Parts: sequence; structure tokens; C-alpha cells
Amino acid sequence: MKKSSIVVIIFALIAALGLMVLAGYYAPKPINWFPSYNTKDKIPLGLYVLDKEIDSFFQYNYVNKVKESITEYFYEGYFDDAIDEVGNLTYKTNFLYINPEIKWNQNEVNQICHLVRQGNTALISGIDFPEALTDSLKIIINPVYFDPKWRHKADTLSLSLAQNIKPNATITDHKGISGSWFTKYEQNKSQLLGYVESQEGIKPNFLKIRYGDGHFLLHLDPGVFTNYFLLKNDFHQYTAGVLNQLPADHDIVWSLNNQTSKVVSDSPLRFILSQPALKWAWYLLLAGVLIFIMFNLRRTQRPIPILPKNLNTSVEFVKTIGNLYYQEGDIRNLIDKKIIYLLEKIRGDFHIDTSFINEHFIHQLTQKSGKDEQVVAHIFFLIRKHQEHDYACTIDDLRRLNTAIENFYK
Repeated sequence: MKKSSIVVIIFALIAALGLMVLAGYYAPKPINWFPSYNTKDKIPLGLYVLDKEIDSFFQYNYVNKVKESITEYFYEGYFDDAIDEVGNLTYKTNFLYINPEIKWNQNEVNQICHLVRQGNTALISGIDFPEALTDSLKIIINPVYFDPKWRHKADTLSLSLAQNIKPNATITDHKGISGSWFTKYEQNKSQLLGYVESQEGIKPNFLKIRYGDGHFLLHLDPGVFTNYFLLKNDFHQYTAGVLNQLPADHDIVWSLNNQTSKVVSDSPLRFILSQPALKWAWYLLLAGVLIFIMFNLRRTQRPIPILPKNLNTSVEFVKTIGNLYYQEGDIRNLIDKKIIYLLEKIRGDFHIDTSFINEHFIHQLTQKSGKDEQVVAHIFFLIRKHQEHDYACTIDDLRRLNTAIENFYK
């Protein structure tokens, strides 16, 4: 390939890469509706705004953001430390938890129930609750998870609070709201605080349940605490109405276990791979470099030299040895060598012992070789004559033996 063509290809790849980067940079980015509920995320369903502004919702409450798990924070003996000598609570706590998927184990549920039973309040906002908690509170939930792929404007939902709380604090939207509701609860121990209105009618989605000396505040639409609803219109009024159900004279423990940080890749390419345009530009660059290397290796490899054909040196060697014996006139030695070579070949080809050359040997060789017995017998007649008699060997003796051997191997 010519250098000019290579330069053109490189410039074309660079230009394509630049265009893709610019297109990706200026193209409108799709909104990420992933429900992360992470305090570091600024996407619609993140908790970044709530994390920064939660103190503004409370005038007298102190908010303690807890990153430890429930069992780690409410250590063994925590509740004993909160009770004085006569059995009264020395201080009370508001517990806050916001997460669409609440995956508490039995021990964590027991800790929260113990906390509420002693006279504290727990506000839990999620789409579905652990079975251990729903069984303890004798409630049944119809969970509906928000999916932006199938939720359309026609599926608009409305959230509202009870008239005695904030009658005008409502949310009406088709994004981010789940629409979950309670299908069963104990009315004599529960107070309705909020509703969700959908095509199926008005359903309860916010309850205050008495439990021991305290209360559970169960809310089924955690999306109202996310960035989208806190920044859109006056929807934050609804969120404030929900949070105001916590007792004003108790500090708040906001459990943020696994909701405060994101797992960041250690790869140096993490930013490039996180941006769709840069990612595909990177892949195009790698593909172009690979194609360039393949074509370049194919066109610029060194020529393979043409080697001359090897001569059959074995034939030349035999001719040289034959001429040597013939010129020296040592016919007997040459006949001895031919006999040794013949016996060695018989042993190798037919696997016959050549130690004793007799009638049995001749018969056995005839059977295995398929040759006429007279041809075989004639060869060994000449061999015995040479080995048993001491005479001056002539070229005719050598010729007769060589002719007999050639007839055998025809």
C-alpha cells in the first residue's frame, strides 16, 4: 500500500472520530430515569436535592444522616440506654427511610419494631415492604413499580394528602409515581393520611399505624422525595406535608445505608466508556487501527526467497561408492556388501530370521514374498557359492547376483 493511501485512511479515521465526538457532545442526551435513590445522583430519581435541602423541611428537628446499617446503628443495648430508672424514655427518635425496595432481614425488622414500640415514630417510604413487617402490622400492599418505557401521559396519577393535613398539596404527573396502594389494613389502629388516584379509582397510599407506644408512617410513593418532584412546580409542598407528620420535638435518624455513594470503576477509560458518543468513537478508533495494521502487515512483509531444489545426494553417494569399488577392482567386497544389504532388507520387509539359510528359510521367504521359489532359490544358490568357496570373483559374478536380486524385487 502506498504511503499516500495510508495517510488518507488515517486522516479519514481522525475526521470520523472528531465528527462522532462533536455529534455526541451537542446531541440532546436522553434523560436517565433509573431509580437510583442515591444522595450523590442528580438524575430525576436521585436524592441529591433532598440531601442538600432536608434541613429546610424541619424547623426544630436535627437530621442525623446515618450510613451504617440498621443493626450497626441500633447496637445491642441502644434501647436500654434510652430508658431511665423508672422505665420512661429519656429521648425519642424519628426514624426516616426512603427506598423503593426495602430489603430488611428479620433482625432489622425486629430492630425497627422495637424502636417504634417504645414510643418512637418511623416514616418509611417504599413501594413494597418486607414480609416480616407487613405481617407484624397486618397490612397487604399492591406494589406497582414505575417503568418509564410503558408509562404514558394517559396514565397520569394524582397524589393527595388528607384534608386535615394539607388539602392543596397534590402531585399530578405520569413520571416517577408508582401508584401503589394498601389493599388491607386494620382500620381501628390506622389513620388515612394520603391517597393515590388512578384509572382504578382513589386508593389509600399513606397510613399512620399505632404500634405499641409509637407509630409507623407508611408511604408508598418514595418518588416524591426525588430531585424531579422537589424541583418541579410546587410539588415540594406535598413532600413537606409527608415529612411534617413526624413529631416536631424529636430528632431524626435518616438511614442512608448503601444510598450515599456510587461504585466508581478504577478503569482509566471510565469516563469515555460512560459517554455513549465517546464510547463508540473509541471503538471506531480501535477498529481503524486494527484494520490499518492488518493491511500494512499484508503489503509490507519481506519477500520470501526462492531456494534451489535439493539434490538427491543419496543417489550420488551410492554412485560414488560403486565407482570406488569398481575402480579398485575389489569385486568380492562389493558382493559382500550387496549380500549384507539384501539380508537386512529381507529382515526389515518380511520379518524373517536370516541366521540360517536353508530349505525352510527359502520356503518361508517364498510364501511371504509371493515370488517364484526358483527365483528365490537361485539368489541363495549364488550367495552360498560366494560364501563357501574361495575363488577370484569377477565382474560376471557380481552381475549375475545383481540380476537375480533385481528379478526378486520386480
